[in-house]
Amino acid sequence: MRIDAVELRVVALPMVAPFVAGHGSVDVRTSVVVHLVGPDGEGWGECAALPDPTYTAEFTDAALLVLRDHLAPRLLAAAADRSDGLAADELAAALDDVVGHPMAKAALELALLDAEGRAAGTPLARRLFPHPPGPAQAVPAGAVVGLAGSTDAVVAQVVDRVAQGYGRVKLKVAPGRDVGLVQAVRAAVGPEVVLVADANGAYRLDGEPGAPDDARLLADLDELGLACLEQPLAADDLLGHAELARRITTPICLDESLTTVADTEQALDMGACSVVCVKAPRYRSWLAAADVLDRCAGNGVAAWVGGMLDAGIGRHANVALAAHPGATVAGDIGDGRLTFTDDVTAPVEVGGGGVRVPDGPGIGVDVDPDALERLTVSTHTVRP
Repeated sequence: MRIDAVELRVVALPMVAPFVAGHGSVDVRTSVVVHLVGPDGEGWGECAALPDPTYTAEFTDAALLVLRDHLAPRLLAAAADRSDGLAADELAAALDDVVGHPMAKAALELALLDAEGRAAGTPLARRLFPHPPGPAQAVPAGAVVGLAGSTDAVVAQVVDRVAQGYGRVKLKVAPGRDVGLVQAVRAAVGPEVVLVADANGAYRLDGEPGAPDDARLLADLDELGLACLEQPLAADDLLGHAELARRITTPICLDESLTTVADTEQALDMGACSVVCVKAPRYRSWLAAADVLDRCAGNGVAAWVGGMLDAGIGRHANVALAAHPGATVAGDIGDGRLTFTDDVTAPVEVGGGGVRVPDGPGIGVDVDPDALERLTVSTHTVRP
């Protein structure tokens, strides 16, 4: 794609309620929306970094800075060096000298993929899995419930999501709010609902035995029929995860630990996990995330697509990635209206416990210019 400008908008999405997890609370979801503009068309991306650096080192304000001052100028320079512009699969090399910032890089790649799909009339799901029989036409819906409020309030929210047709619910857990909370939820929804517990790395194996953050206490979850326990220990503790996996029968899923294809293969080889949560922004690339799903499918490893409190652009892209046959387990994808009171796109289509995969070109949805303007906090345009 030939690119004349990169427009970066910081948007602030009002939330239905604060989202509380082991890494903190999000009251207003700020994120950076990327808009590529050129003679070949336009493309949209979204940076998944959260407002504060409590989940990862990346956060909204820093993502804006690195996009504006470092990544977008390199993208424009690389596009100008080629007579036909820059392709999405060439972007990683163009940005390689900038260390880190995977979510910001993934936002630019998503915008390029969207632009290429719009120009070619190809849905993103087809680009991420071009092989027969092709991507799925619908994927299972999944709800995520945070820790806001009392146990009764959390249980009521889960019961409401199940009544809305969600057959899979992921519960956030944290030290002191774990086994008892999951017990209460399981008792309320019965054995048929698929439950996942996500600790966001809040537990330890090397701490004081019996302390609230002692990961050994999580063995009590084994009796509750969880589909998996997601990221119980710190992201860099693969050895600890492998040890914990030997101590409990609940399958361990890794998320924050997996940032490259090599990380994923190492974690599986070590026995640190048996389930993989694939988040394209963490892998720096939607194309790389599709490669991870290819490998999971080829090795019979259960995998699913996770979310990051995504606005409409990122949420529709997640649906496209989840249509990959390697995504064998229901993930975090649900109706954004359960999270936000306003958004930059129309919501994903949820019905009958599933989400329809967009079949339009690119991400398959248009950005609403009025909503974008309404939600924009600041605008920054980068030109060659």
